[in-house]
Amino acid sequence: MDGLQTVGRANLWHQPVYADFLAELDPYQATAHFRPRSKAYDGSTTFWTIPSPEPALSEAIWALVGADFRQPQLQTAAATLAASIAERYPAYEQLVFVAILRAGVPIADWLTRMLPGSTALATSLFCGLGLDRVALAQVQRTYPDRQLLFVDGWTGRGGVARELVALALGPLAVLFDPWGWAAFAGSREDFLCPSACFTGPTTLGFSRTFYTNAQQRFNAYLFPEKYMRPHLVQAWQNACPQAGTHALPTGERFFKPTSLRLHSNEVVRALINADPQHIYFASSKSAAYEAYRLLLELAEWRAVPTSFDVHWLHDYQSQVACALTA
Repeated sequence: MDGLQTVGRANLWHQPVYADFLAELDPYQATAHFRPRSKAYDGSTTFWTIPSPEPALSEAIWALVGADFRQPQLQTAAATLAASIAERYPAYEQLVFVAILRAGVPIADWLTRMLPGSTALATSLFCGLGLDRVALAQVQRTYPDRQLLFVDGWTGRGGVARELVALALGPLAVLFDPWGWAAFAGSREDFLCPSACFTGPTTLGFSRTFYTNAQQRFNAYLFPEKYMRPHLVQAWQNACPQAGTHALPTGERFFKPTSLRLHSNEVVRALINADPQHIYFASSKSAAYEAYRLLLELAEWRAVPTSFDVHWLHDYQSQVACALTA
C-alpha cells in the first residue's frame, strides 16, 4: 500500500507513514542495530543506512517535557505559523502537510487541527541524502491535485530547506526558524520546543528511518508498544492552540559556515542521539536556566560540560550551540 499506518503506533498521530517497516525489536536491548552515538556525520550516504540510537530518558526529564506544551511563546508561534499558511492557502482542504520524520509530525498534527480540512502524512528527509523519493512519488500519485507543504519542527542551518530547493520542492513550514530559511515560520527566536525530546519508542513506535537503496522506501524498525506514552501524545494534541492573527516573523536570511550544531532544538537532538563534547550558551547561567532548563537537564543527564556568557555565539545568531565528536 502507499501509506502504511501502523496500528497503535503512528496511528496516535493519525498520519500515514510512508516507510517500509521491518520486524519489531527492542531499542534498549538490540543496540547493535543502531548507530553509535560517537559516529558523526561524515558526508557519506552510508551514514544514513543505520538508524540513530534511542535513549531511555528519565522520568524527571519526561515530566519537564510534558509540562511545557502550553507555554505562551510556543502557542503563539504555532498560531502564527497556521495564520501565515492560511493567508497564502485559504482553501485548507487542498493542503497536504508532508511531515518530515520525526520533528515535523507533532507540528503537522497541530496544523491539521488549526486548519480543518487539511490532511497530513509523514516521510523522511536526510541532509546530504535528500528526500525519500520513492515515498514522494507515491504521495504525488495519491494527491495529484493537492498542495504539498513540507513541515519540520525547526530549522538549524537551513539544511532541510536547501534539500527541498535542490529537488524543486516546497514550501517548507517550521515553528522556529532563527536563520530565516523556511517559507513559513512561527518565530525567528531560538526557542526550545519540548517536542524536540520526543523519541521513537515513546511517541511513534518505530525507529528513525534509514536508507537501503534507491528502489524502495526508507526502512524503520518497529518498537514494542510497552514503551509508548500515548498520554504524552494526547497531551500535546490537547494543547493545540487556536489559529490566530499574529505578527509574522521578519528578517533577512542568514548563513555562516560552522561545524557547530546550532540553536537549542538541534542541541537537544544532539544530546539525544549524538555525542556532544561541550555546550555553549550566549546568555548568563541564570538566563540559560530560565529559557533552556530542559536542555540543561539533558546535558546533566549526559554529563556534557557547559559554558555561559559565550558572546561569540552572537556572530552565528544563535543562543545555544554544541561541539560534536570529530
